[in-house]
Amino acid sequence: MRILIVTPYLAYPGADGGGTVMFNVIRNLSVRHEVACVSFARQQDLPYLPQLEPFCVEVTTVPLPGGAGAPPLAKLLNLARRLIHNGPSFATFTPVVVRKCRSRAMAREIRGAIERHKPDVVHICFPQMAHYIEACQGVPAVMDTLDVALVGVFRRAMSARRIWAKAYYLLQWLFWVRYESCWFPLFGKVLTVTHQDAAALKMAIPDLDVYADAIAVDIVTPTAAEPSAAHRIGFLASYGHQPNVDAALYFALSVFPLVRQRLAAAEFVVAGRNPPEALRHAAVNGISCVGFVEDVPTFYSGVDMVVAPIRYGGGIKIKVLEAMACGRPVVTTSIGAEGIAEADEGALMIADDPEDFADAVVALLKDGARRIALGEQARQLVERRFSWRRVMDDLDGIYARLAQVKR
Repeated sequence: MRILIVTPYLAYPGADGGGTVMFNVIRNLSVRHEVACVSFARQQDLPYLPQLEPFCVEVTTVPLPGGAGAPPLAKLLNLARRLIHNGPSFATFTPVVVRKCRSRAMAREIRGAIERHKPDVVHICFPQMAHYIEACQGVPAVMDTLDVALVGVFRRAMSARRIWAKAYYLLQWLFWVRYESCWFPLFGKVLTVTHQDAAALKMAIPDLDVYADAIAVDIVTPTAAEPSAAHRIGFLASYGHQPNVDAALYFALSVFPLVRQRLAAAEFVVAGRNPPEALRHAAVNGISCVGFVEDVPTFYSGVDMVVAPIRYGGGIKIKVLEAMACGRPVVTTSIGAEGIAEADEGALMIADDPEDFADAVVALLKDGARRIALGEQARQLVERRFSWRRVMDDLDGIYARLAQVKR
């Protein structure tokens, strides 16, 4: 079959959780189907384009409106547009991120790709791109949410401490409910990565045709942590995603000091582009920032355990799945474990307040045998539930049914 993938930013390994997932979806689909891709892209992401191109018959990029690396005039115009339209955004009940992704050039390129490649199905990634179904010219389309916005934004509102922030995010949540209720029913199938996300969508849009568990990761041969006198705790994330910034600062400021009180040699190793400024200046407190990681398994082989102290957001946490697939023990929150495992399954340690989180981290760092056992349990769970073969078989069935309806 011929599949057209539409993405809000360039898919390549290590970009972030969403970018990595999109890349792996395209890579695995290309084994079975002819894949073309239309994507927004920032200037700094274009050097990674050669990593995606071998898996597509064509990759077309559209400059992200106002994205980093845009010409100065375009940046200035985008800033003016954001200032001018922030008010109308509320007046029109449109989520801010959706307005950012509105582009005539993107709609034009989607229509052009459809004319050139005659796809059987269009696969659109992320909720903020849902309105581009209007450009699909009647071709059946799949909405791949990856992170259901009405779930994540609601949690962001509930976690906000300042009343103005809570009010802002509650309004954004209402906008998302309106937006997703408007556009999602136009898709032949809506994919979510957890049953919780699917249930939330069905509550808002009862007749929606939803498929859950649309997520997988590569299984990696586990390696032992490199020997060291220190106790190394790893956190790998994209800091363009606010829940990851919150998680890193929460662990560094509220949990890690409790760990250091009991294990003075403990180190918190933070990986990923552009970590929060507060972390970059905290190296003297046992925190180090190593920047962008080209090879995720290599990073995980250099730490004793992984933390994912996520306090809000929807979807499944790719960072947790990747660490588990590498055989690393993980301590996370209930939200970080959502859609992956329950505490009584023995594949993750789950704690939702600073003292309990610190207790779990210290217990693992002090017990090497327990770390190995937990890491092996984690890897086995990923092998059972999150294989690419299962996801690709399911997608094949979804695509075939949609294409048959069109005929």
